[in-house]
Amino acid sequence: MRAFVLAAMIALPTTASALSCRPYNAIAAYHDAAESEDAYVVARGTLRFDESKLPKVDWDHQEDVKPDNFLTGRIDGQSLTRAGFTAQFVRDIDINVQCAGPWCSGLTNGADYLVYLKKVGDGYLLETNPCGGFAFQDPDQDTLSKVTACLNGKRCDPDLPRR
Repeated sequence: MRAFVLAAMIALPTTASALSCRPYNAIAAYHDAAESEDAYVVARGTLRFDESKLPKVDWDHQEDVKPDNFLTGRIDGQSLTRAGFTAQFVRDIDINVQCAGPWCSGLTNGADYLVYLKKVGDGYLLETNPCGGFAFQDPDQDTLSKVTACLNGKRCDPDLPRR
């Protein structure tokens, strides 16, 4: 009987294992951007893009999911200054919605985001991945204040509990 169960399990098609992500937040992303050799702009605003361009996973053909999926968008908001999010920032941007196997990052058109935009030539690139990436939807005031504190060289610990 055990041999039959093992043979049946081997013969059945399997889906990929679950994706495991480490805890990640906007402050950890600030540190990653600051430590990168690339230049970043921190902005907060409404993200607009064509949601129909987001990758869609066909679970019967998971192997066909591309790891990088580029689309264009626009952010309408403010960029970070030492005084907070005070400088107008309205730009067209490129977006890379990354996938790891069948797991892809998600974004919502028209939502408020805190984003870390990589400067690429004359433009900006937002990179997201299934574990988060550089886009944080609906940031609260505490998070925005912590990011401002980071820029000003104040205490900037991603593991600090919220007050």
